[in-house]
Amino acid sequence: MPINGSGFEIHIVRRVEQTRQVGKSTRRRTVGVYAVFVDGAPQGGLSGTIAEQKGPSDNTSVGSKLDLRIAPGRYPLFTQDGTKYKTIHYDKSAAAAANFAKKPRPGIELKGTGTRTEILIHPAQSFLSSEGCIHPSNALATGASNIIHADSRPRVIALIEAMRAFCGNAFPAADGLRIPDCWCVVDD
Repeated sequence: MPINGSGFEIHIVRRVEQTRQVGKSTRRRTVGVYAVFVDGAPQGGLSGTIAEQKGPSDNTSVGSKLDLRIAPGRYPLFTQDGTKYKTIHYDKSAAAAANFAKKPRPGIELKGTGTRTEILIHPAQSFLSSEGCIHPSNALATGASNIIHADSRPRVIALIEAMRAFCGNAFPAADGLRIPDCWCVVDD
């Protein structure tokens, strides 16, 4: 599903599935790339690697139960208003920037995801951080590569700030609201 060249679009293209052996179990993740476009024009400095759950893609209760990535599609973006993640009222302290455990962390919510809920773009660390969510990251060459929180967090904040600049005064003043004309487009 390519971008349509209208509004603010975070375009994700999935490239490969990676595995990591942890004891007797094998963990899997999907790794791809992301880039931001405004009215079809690429936005410098807003691109990189993205990590998600394993495939296949599924927006049903089965996808939720099996911790699968979401289906390809065009999803409207909302400010997140959870206990662990927020778009506006996340912890902006230096301590939070240095410590992944500090909450709330920055996050952006995707809606229109079928029966799947709380699908977020948010920072991560280690192999992968949560089910169904999307994690901007440093380069991940192999399944042995870790997502680095100190790299992932600023990437999420840059996306939030870029949407704020795109929307101007129309950017929501509270968490839990639609971010006007901002989208996440996911390609398998």
